[in-house]
Amino acid sequence: MKKRSLVSLLLASAMAVSVAAGCVSVDNNNENNNNNNNEPPTPTQPVQLSAPQITLTENVISWSAVDNATGYDVYEGTTTVSTAQTALSYTINKTEAGEYTFTVKAVSTDEKYTASNASNSVTYTVKGQTPPSTGDTDTSVKLTGKVYLVGDSTVCDYSLTTAGIDNVYLPRYGYGTQLYNYLNCDQNQIVNLARSGRSSLDFLGESNYTTLKNSITAGDYLIIGFGHNDEKSDDAARYTNPTKSYTDESKTNGPSFQYTLYENYVKLAKDKGATPILCTPIVRYDEKGNYTKDKVHITDNGDYAQAIRTLGEATDTTVIDLTAITKAYYMADNAKAVYYHTHSSYVGEKPNETPNGTDATHINKYGAKKVSYELAKALLSTDCPLKANVITNAVAPTFEVDYKDAIREDYVNPDYEAPVLGTSIGTTQTATAATWYKSAFGNLGGNGKVGNFTISYDNANDKFTVGNGGNTNGKFESAGDGFGTAFVQIEANKNFTASAKIKLTNVTGADAQSGFGMMIRDDMYMNIGKDLVVNGNFVAAGALGTNAIFKREETKLTNEGKSTTVNTTNEYTVSITRLGQKITATFSDGTNSYTQEYLDVKLGVIDNDYMYLCLFANRGLVAEFTNVQFEITGDAIGA
Repeated sequence: MKKRSLVSLLLASAMAVSVAAGCVSVDNNNENNNNNNNEPPTPTQPVQLSAPQITLTENVISWSAVDNATGYDVYEGTTTVSTAQTALSYTINKTEAGEYTFTVKAVSTDEKYTASNASNSVTYTVKGQTPPSTGDTDTSVKLTGKVYLVGDSTVCDYSLTTAGIDNVYLPRYGYGTQLYNYLNCDQNQIVNLARSGRSSLDFLGESNYTTLKNSITAGDYLIIGFGHNDEKSDDAARYTNPTKSYTDESKTNGPSFQYTLYENYVKLAKDKGATPILCTPIVRYDEKGNYTKDKVHITDNGDYAQAIRTLGEATDTTVIDLTAITKAYYMADNAKAVYYHTHSSYVGEKPNETPNGTDATHINKYGAKKVSYELAKALLSTDCPLKANVITNAVAPTFEVDYKDAIREDYVNPDYEAPVLGTSIGTTQTATAATWYKSAFGNLGGNGKVGNFTISYDNANDKFTVGNGGNTNGKFESAGDGFGTAFVQIEANKNFTASAKIKLTNVTGADAQSGFGMMIRDDMYMNIGKDLVVNGNFVAAGALGTNAIFKREETKLTNEGKSTTVNTTNEYTVSITRLGQKITATFSDGTNSYTQEYLDVKLGVIDNDYMYLCLFANRGLVAEFTNVQFEITGDAIGA
């Protein structure tokens, strides 16, 4: 069986390298590499550090750490261009035609060691202006048919979602949105069916999967980009097992990742006469540059990227190894890699602001262009017929142009600081000991109305009371929210589960803008009810008027159209669970029981560090919450 190319962009320690514009040559015979002093040092003599061995990939010099070195000096010829840097790479920024030779020395601030000899040398060449050659001319042909994409939030088009493009400083973009820049095609020939939060398993229940089955035809292509959410072993609806083969149909210990991909995507495309292309998932950003384990999709249950490589090899299917590709250019310059990612806000003053609130999983438009550029370039090294449609002289995205284009120009940092919580109202000893606080805020009718809310915890009876019986302060309306709450502050990167039972002791004065229940929200404010518009994202397992379960997203308030009754006789049960991007809200009034899943209500837009679990009530309602359970269940990673 003919095997298609498995493309990996890996950093190599090549003995000789040649790259044009720049062109690279490496000399490993530098006579200065070795310390010619064969005499062992005396106890009083400092020890000379070993010389690093450097390599050059495109315009990035890199090397391994030298024992006992505290930094590295980088030389262009005899001129020092970087002194005592701690990073293990250096990016060359040369645009003028010529040859530039670089070496590196290891140095130490410890007087017991002296600087090393120079490393081997590498030469970076920038070509001068020459007449166009075949390499400068696009040799691609126009795409016929369409390119379909399926996958998760690292692939999808957010402009097609209900909320639209994120209202953050550097919004999320899936790489599928930028692929048209690097293929000889019309933009509408790219059909992006990927959806945020989905795995290869639960995507099968989406209307977009039905669209794929009904639409893809002979001559089309299918790019398959799953993996991030297949790793969710605590979510049976999404989890797939990476250790099983593509022929394993069993469900024990989870369905096979390979089988799910092959039977529902690869085989579907081939049966339709289309060409499937498997992509391994992009890496997650690590601020320390440690691209191992979950950062490269190696979990306790197995290696998801390797499962895709194995599937491609076994079924003669093209694999583009985006895990290896993104890992390589992230490690080459990790400080630069952070700018490929989504950021919720910025610090400083424009135009000299810097991004803040890094999302380690999701990429911005600049990052999406980089991934799609590398994907297209990698296709050229395969025998996949789509390579004929890759624009051969496409220009790589640049920080100077494409990063600026990724910034949402109309974004303004919210006037917000994480609240000073003050004195707690008590601690519940649940699976995770939870410290609770109280506040009334938002649209209350003025600061003087804060005192109309009763918010307390009865430790002896393990009972919270929240509300404002006899008053009609607070509301949920299109412009913003106002309510009283007992709440817990939770770190933004945590999964959790929470539940409670509720009895209403007062409903007098309640109307369509009255609400009660349990809420997980982005932002929190402490006892302020005047000149404050509160419309941060939230999901509520509760009732708004006579509608059960509601949310606010990108300032828009919506309910799920599920009917309930609001009275003092019902016993209500509510729960909220968060697993990565998936939030599940459940509400029962004793007669009706509803569950709603949200795969992409984004928290951390206003408060980058925390989210808030609220027991809430307002506008004539008084609620008693008992059997309140809360547990942190791990770190939230998802796409």
